Amino acid sequence: GKCPGPAGPKTLCSACGSRFRNGHTSFPTKDADGKLNCPMCDKRFDSMISLGGHRRFCDGGAWRCAWCDSTHEDSGGKSPGPLGPKTLCSPCGSRYRNGHSGPPCRDENGQYKCDDCGKGFDSISGLGG
Repeated sequence: GKCPGPAGPKTLCSACGSRFRNGHTSFPTKDADGKLNCPMCDKRFDSMISLGGHRRFCDGGAWRCAWCDSTHEDSGGKSPGPLGPKTLCSPCGSRYRNGHSGPPCRDENGQYKCDDCGKGFDSISGLGG
């Protein structure tokens, strides 16, 4: 190795040295299939690059849209809203940019209703913006 680590100088490869400099103290765990596990959620990845890209945005499922209460996984993204950046899901963010001031209405079955035609959708993503 050529990078410093917890055991001294020149004890880590460049990839592990970079992780150590960024505050990581160990290698991510692997499952029985050899896939890398995200420590915050249940997702598994084939490579460190995939895991690293995921971890930049992973919140362990804690984030919720301020308007419709959907998760990041349900809605496919986070958008700015009246309360600041990353407070709305993508569909609600689109609605906000188009002048709406609140979440879409739901019917008695819990479906999201289109304001124009009244058609019902099971997910906020189905309704769109």
